[in-house]
Amino acid sequence: MLAQNAPAPVQEHYDGVLGTSLDISLYSPDAARAEAAITAALAEIARLDAILSTWRDDSVLMRLNRERSGGDLPQELLDVVSLCEFWRERSNGVFSCRLGRIERIWQEARQTQQLPAAQELLQLSRRINQATLDIDAERRAITLGEDIELDPSALAKGYIIDKAAAVLRAELPEAAAIKLDIGGDAFYWGTPPGSEGWQVQVADATLTADNGAFIANIALNSQGVATSGHTSRTFTIGRIAYSHIFDTRRGWPTSDSTYAVATAPDAVTADALATTLAAQSFAAAREWAQTNLDESVQILLVNRQGQEWYTPGWFDLLYGEQRRQLQAEISLNMDYTIPRTRQSPYERPYVAVWIGDAQGKALRNLLLLGGDGRWARDNSTWWRRTGNQIRLENYNVTRPTRGPGEYQLGWDGKDEYGTSLLEGEYVLNVEAVSRYGGHDYVAQPFSVKQGTQRYENPGQGEVGPFSFSVTVASP
Repeated sequence: MLAQNAPAPVQEHYDGVLGTSLDISLYSPDAARAEAAITAALAEIARLDAILSTWRDDSVLMRLNRERSGGDLPQELLDVVSLCEFWRERSNGVFSCRLGRIERIWQEARQTQQLPAAQELLQLSRRINQATLDIDAERRAITLGEDIELDPSALAKGYIIDKAAAVLRAELPEAAAIKLDIGGDAFYWGTPPGSEGWQVQVADATLTADNGAFIANIALNSQGVATSGHTSRTFTIGRIAYSHIFDTRRGWPTSDSTYAVATAPDAVTADALATTLAAQSFAAAREWAQTNLDESVQILLVNRQGQEWYTPGWFDLLYGEQRRQLQAEISLNMDYTIPRTRQSPYERPYVAVWIGDAQGKALRNLLLLGGDGRWARDNSTWWRRTGNQIRLENYNVTRPTRGPGEYQLGWDGKDEYGTSLLEGEYVLNVEAVSRYGGHDYVAQPFSVKQGTQRYENPGQGEVGPFSFSVTVASP
């Protein structure tokens, strides 16, 4: 039985809010006051929707798009448009709320099932990017340049979430914890009783089902979170699904897609960050995050092959067992042999060693021996699974092949992007080919789990005997 005045959970679910669903959860000692606070938050969401909606022809935003300028506008509209222009500048144009006309063109293309003309979109995008957008804070006025139609969806939802959460906190100061989630973007305040934070599951980027697999379980306290990807909202034309996120330079949906999860001190920042990162390639998004973000923001990126990269502080958000596993120290130490075969003339082999998962996906290149990159693809299994995904000139292929003998190799338990692997089943792959000899490939399954595991393999042909140990030590 709950003690008197102990915070009790209150949960409400609503459909059809901002075109999606709304979930509010809070812990309050007074259920009646909690329900009154939720009613006030719903009223705030409806008020802001009437200002910022792109789905309602009668919203203040849509009237501004039609009339091209306006004065004495609601402060909230000025706030959102100013934030849009701030993020446009900060992202070097990757993020933009100016693309309402391009959005309409793609909506029409979905209806007619006819692709837009790429050249026309390119020219339109150039005009939009070169146009001016004037914001007069004193007069609360906005003037839109040629071809600009505002669509602030990429951060308006986060802005509304922050405003509604502020209403909940003001109406219910005695609350111990508050969650406000609109369509997966959310703000979490406080800590539910008996927990280390609000538990938030991060969906698998490749699955569209709401109850699909999850790739992370994080704990949030007074943070906003947003996710941006390319599978749940698409323009399907013919049999091809095009992303709803545009390359702002061309007006064409992004194709080199990245799945991005962002946490920040507020929901609007998380919202803008997730879109900015998802609009870039995996490599570009990673570089931008490393250059532009501070420790108040944490990021998870996932590329189309399922490889992950995250900021260092992401570790601290992980909940329970996953945090323990990713913070564990993993080390693999390998002894391998390059045998002398009876081929004549003898030619030193080209050798590739890499870590893969149980399904064959390459996770980390450990070694590539070859005097010239032109011969790297002779290791056909390596090339098919990993080599053809990288640029050889950026990979260490200049080390000469080695002569017969015994050698050592190490691995730190991380993939190509510095992400620690979780406990599970993996494969150490060794492949060797010689110009005048044979071509052999050996796969040795192994486990990553607590303690030390040792493995031995007799090798085959050009692949000599090898052994290795895998040690996992908890932090």
